[in-house]
Amino acid sequence: MTHRTPHKQATALLGSLSGSSLDRLHTIADTLVDRLWDDVYPPQGPVPKDDLWRSCHDNIGNVLRALNGAGAPSAVLLETARATGMRRAWQHCPLGWVQRAWRIGGQVIWEDFAGQAGVDDADELRRLVESASRVWQVSEEFSAEMSATYQSVEQELAGPRDRRMVDLLGALLDGRVTEAAGEVSRVLGLPVEGRFVVIVTEETSRATLRDLIQTLHLAGLRTVWHSRAGLHVGIVALDADTPDILLGMLRCALPGRAGLSPVLRKLTEIPEGRRMAELAMNTVPPGGEGVVALDDRLPDALLISSPQLAQRLVEVTLGPLLDLPAAECRELLDTAGAWINSGGSAVQAARTLYCHRNTVMNRLARIRRLAGVNLIDGRCWPQVALALSALQYQQNRARNRTGGAASLAGRG
Repeated sequence: MTHRTPHKQATALLGSLSGSSLDRLHTIADTLVDRLWDDVYPPQGPVPKDDLWRSCHDNIGNVLRALNGAGAPSAVLLETARATGMRRAWQHCPLGWVQRAWRIGGQVIWEDFAGQAGVDDADELRRLVESASRVWQVSEEFSAEMSATYQSVEQELAGPRDRRMVDLLGALLDGRVTEAAGEVSRVLGLPVEGRFVVIVTEETSRATLRDLIQTLHLAGLRTVWHSRAGLHVGIVALDADTPDILLGMLRCALPGRAGLSPVLRKLTEIPEGRRMAELAMNTVPPGGEGVVALDDRLPDALLISSPQLAQRLVEVTLGPLLDLPAAECRELLDTAGAWINSGGSAVQAARTLYCHRNTVMNRLARIRRLAGVNLIDGRCWPQVALALSALQYQQNRARNRTGGAASLAGRG
């Protein structure tokens, strides 16, 4: 009887399964295209469906051929990955789409293997699981080759940026433009008047920003971007689109923090738009995540634009409560917030706080005794709500600076 080592058994199994899959290569390619079309690759996008099928067919075929052997994929087999990376770069297809398609392609191959294994030998499933690292390793080698080629071609296509455009855009964002508006419009490719918004986001990977620009381009939005001091600043010409549509697109594409200015009507308003967009971004505490519009964060923006005034507001409005033990302070602050949010309904506030309405009223009375704030009188609600918001922002910042150790309330 011939005995094989586990490694040799796994290699033989992958060879058998990949050989069988190669016999059904057209069907597997059809399956992958069905998974990708209208999900990863939109029909109106830059990649035609027949091009996608050819790429899926050729790359799956060479991945299977690589798995059919025992060594690393050869340069000849990797040529299909390089060809795909080159075509997608020329088509200005976002790299993130191609990388996601590659991961799904690996899943399709694995699912095909799993469907074959164990039909004649139940022990095959165990050996297939033991071979999983080899399957994903080969798939990753093809993906890495595709990505490297894509990035190389993209750099060649981009070429050196127009220094005049970079300098003019920086001057526009800073309010230092001396050229006529028509000249600025011509160089930047933006109208002199129209509907603009400014985006400010924390510096992220080039790939993320590139994919965002491509997504906005496919939506028919003209953008120009400038990087400075750890931030990316973009100007978007809206045409007929609404800021809400743009906000939704940004939330799907951007990690970290980002802010959106109100709609601007002239290029000369861009410097103020940049300031407002950055202010909006800063309403999200450092280390947090969120894409927000200034118009949705006006009270918070007002407070953080004047830290000294915000601190004074907290001290005057809530100061005595903050000297209580943390648990007591949090209980009273939560009650104040729930009372205001419920419009002064003890029943609704009690539901929010999971307590009896009489408990709510007793806590309100205690807040009045300690801080002198009569929450029964709705005229004080705006001040209390702003103070709670300022306190939350301050303590979120403190928590991020100390790695999450800061208490949300209470100095005692």
